[in-house]
Amino acid sequence: MSLFKERLHGGLVKGLIGASLIGVSFSAAAQPAPGWYMGIEGFYADTDDLDGSAKIQLPDNSNSVPNSCLLPIELLGVNIDALGLCVLGNNGLEVIDPGSVAQTTSHIKLDPGAGGGASFGYLFDGGLRPELNFRYSENDLKKFTTGDFDGSTDGKLRAMRLMANLWFDIDLGNFAPYFGGGLGMQNTELKGFGTKDDDNTIAFQGGAGLAYWFGNATALSVDYRYVSAEEPEFSGTDSVTGIKTTRDGEYKAHNIGASLRYSFGGQFKDSDGDGVLDRKDKCPNTPQGVQVYSDGCPVDLDQDGVPDYLDKCPNTPPGTPVNAEGCPFDSDGDGVADHLDQCPGTPTGVKVDGKGCPLDSDGDGVPDYLDKCPESTAGQAVNAQGCEISDKDGDGIPDNLDKCPDSDPTIKVGPDGCPLDSDGDGIPDHLDECPNTPPGLKILPNGCALVGDCRKPRPGEAVDAKGCAVDQRFILRGVKFEFDSDRLTKPAEAILNDVAETLAAYPDVTVEVQGHTDSLGTDAYNLGLSERRANSVKRYLGGRGVSGDRLRPVGYGESQPIADNATTEGQEENRRVEFRVISN
Repeated sequence: MSLFKERLHGGLVKGLIGASLIGVSFSAAAQPAPGWYMGIEGFYADTDDLDGSAKIQLPDNSNSVPNSCLLPIELLGVNIDALGLCVLGNNGLEVIDPGSVAQTTSHIKLDPGAGGGASFGYLFDGGLRPELNFRYSENDLKKFTTGDFDGSTDGKLRAMRLMANLWFDIDLGNFAPYFGGGLGMQNTELKGFGTKDDDNTIAFQGGAGLAYWFGNATALSVDYRYVSAEEPEFSGTDSVTGIKTTRDGEYKAHNIGASLRYSFGGQFKDSDGDGVLDRKDKCPNTPQGVQVYSDGCPVDLDQDGVPDYLDKCPNTPPGTPVNAEGCPFDSDGDGVADHLDQCPGTPTGVKVDGKGCPLDSDGDGVPDYLDKCPESTAGQAVNAQGCEISDKDGDGIPDNLDKCPDSDPTIKVGPDGCPLDSDGDGIPDHLDECPNTPPGLKILPNGCALVGDCRKPRPGEAVDAKGCAVDQRFILRGVKFEFDSDRLTKPAEAILNDVAETLAAYPDVTVEVQGHTDSLGTDAYNLGLSERRANSVKRYLGGRGVSGDRLRPVGYGESQPIADNATTEGQEENRRVEFRVISN
């Protein structure tokens, strides 16, 4: 192939592939509508030289004298009546015997030719386009060479191909770049220089092109295709000499052509007249005059699923469930839409407020339609009929339901009117230093478990990420001593009996038993008194089965107050015994 042809072919291939890639980059989501199509085409066929081998076989019944030479007519174009036969070899003419076969090279040079064809296929939604394609092309013989001898130039090379192609179209509106390839069968026929023979071989092709749609269903395309077929083989026998010549060679061709394609489904219809072509219209039956989006579907500004031309409530908030008319549901028919109705099950006919809830004029929690005492005093407890009931301790629990009718009004109570115990450990929240103890843990008198609990921090204490006190220190509430003594009171002994059971539940825990005093007396005296009291607790617990190795008594005197020593109440709080977990 000449340099000009190489550059022509290379430029066309690169240009068409580049156009396809650009088409991929800017392709819109919508593709041409699916449908059958047919097309006709013509093309320029530049077929590469068929370079291969040639076998020359002398006839078996030759009467010629051995070792003499007769050149076949296909080589010289004339018949020489000589005394023998010869064929071409690597070193020129070689005299051979009748019936022998010689191998040499074959070069068939071809002029550019032309061809035509037809196709039938189906375009799928998305751009895939399988088709059957038939093509016919002819190239005139330019020159052929067998071995070192040039022969006649009178001849043709014809090719007929039936291909199954798969193309991919990229929709850019009127323009549609495409690329793909195919596989099929080719019949190749060689006429000339004593040969007229054809051969069927497998062929494949690849290419790319650009289509332009005009009218409603017609496209004009230009494309490049590279075609290759397995080596066809051609045989011919000289009528004068009886010499049989068999040639083969690679078939490769470059086709540049144009085609006209007709789509039976059409490409540019707008059946509903909304300005959006059918192939891109997701709502192809929109009524006339209705405003639509670019996909052909009616405008729905509030996005409730009901198009504006049918929507009787066109400004519904996003996400609100609506009925077929585009209006929010009102299941109980109280005039308040469900998405705003805080009381969606209101009986029919009951007056409601702006939230959809029955009116409660006196604010007692009993709606007017059930309230037998509609003018109750504000804040007064009422029964289910809306009538007032007494609440002596003012804790919000009516006396008839209050199991602790004399509770401190400053203390939060539960539904039974008794001080609230959130974790159910028997220690009310206002006394519980660990109000959220996990169920099943054995606790100390302050409501805390020795391990795995969360103690409320005291002022100034360090806390962890959960807001729990880092230091595992627990006050043994109620553990008191006789005045100025280390002798335990009877109530204290009863409490320590429970503490011993708690320690038994945590056999791996070692605690520091801390004694603390108020600030009355000297520092030295208070330090000694606190140490004696800490040891007194250790001795008592030891008598209840707690190993002494687990108890380490320490006296801190008045050095670690938790309340103000200037008041009697503060002094009472500072006179205490604490456990501090030192290992577990």
